[in-house]
Amino acid sequence: MKKIVIVGGGTLGHIYPILPVVKETIDKYEYYFIGTKSGLERSLIEKSDMFKDKFFLNMQGFKRKISIYNLKTIVLFLKAYKKGKKILKNINPNLVIGMGGYISGVIIYAAKKAKYKAIIHEQNTVLGLANQFVEKKVDAVFLNFPIERKIKNSIIIGNPRLTEVYKNYRKKEVKRHLLIVGGSRGSKIINDTVIKAIEKLTTLDYKLTLITGTRYYEENEKKLLSLNSDRVSIIPFTNNLITYLQKASVVVSRSGATTLAELIGLRKVTILIPSPNVTNNHQEKNADQLVKNNCAMKISESKLSVESLTEAIIRLETDLDLRSDYIVNMRRYFNYESLESFVEEMEKLL
Repeated sequence: MKKIVIVGGGTLGHIYPILPVVKETIDKYEYYFIGTKSGLERSLIEKSDMFKDKFFLNMQGFKRKISIYNLKTIVLFLKAYKKGKKILKNINPNLVIGMGGYISGVIIYAAKKAKYKAIIHEQNTVLGLANQFVEKKVDAVFLNFPIERKIKNSIIIGNPRLTEVYKNYRKKEVKRHLLIVGGSRGSKIINDTVIKAIEKLTTLDYKLTLITGTRYYEENEKKLLSLNSDRVSIIPFTNNLITYLQKASVVVSRSGATTLAELIGLRKVTILIPSPNVTNNHQEKNADQLVKNNCAMKISESKLSVESLTEAIIRLETDLDLRSDYIVNMRRYFNYESLESFVEEMEKLL
């Protein structure tokens, strides 16, 4: 069997898109994984039986200023590069696939130095630093969204997670059921705005689930108890966001790439509130991809208020023509066969 090495880490957003590809082709290829010791991917991958072997190396990102932290990062880069070269030599892969995160940049660089075939996948509308580091060296760059500048050997294939969600998780939604989620770490401004809006929303017969983020849970639980509302449930975090997304009639969300893939896969009517605190402002640009194709509504943090949020929710719940437009346009503008596209293009290099 031909051997494929998957590399990526730091956040699960770099890992979820490749898992459907591995599941789809596990009978054809022998898979290996390289990630980070401290990244969120480790616990997920360690439980998986899809990989013949798994390796976790020390790696961290660069800060955008001169610091001792960056000197440590350079040392970790050199050590990971040396270990990565040895791992790759022992495996002798037919292809290495980089899914993003700093470990991806290191190992893809090592793979191309050793003349192995390699591709990268970018989930956002802007290439991450690791992908920028190796983009000119790899055999192909797979994109989820169009990128503003020209990129050598690039092809838009979408996000395989979208296909997986569309095929496996569609379910009838519940009318007037809201889901608010501020990303994996939560968002204080979204939580505060929603708590203030609860009285009006529940008066209008909405049910609401708020995912606060672990660090914001206790303070918002206390606020909710003081409101004494039985139409609102509040949780700190979930590893199974799909089950909450399935029944929501309107979703309020950040615009990370994997969350967007799940929302598009489920064709959910959504209000996007991009995080301004991310590299290259990529969440704003991700959200703009949906907004310009009339697939979602966007409220910038600077314009977020109880009034703007409740007005948007009510409109998306009651304007049936707008809801229909969003759902139809998602199917029109995004690739629901992205899993098949990924496998097809990947196999051209094997």
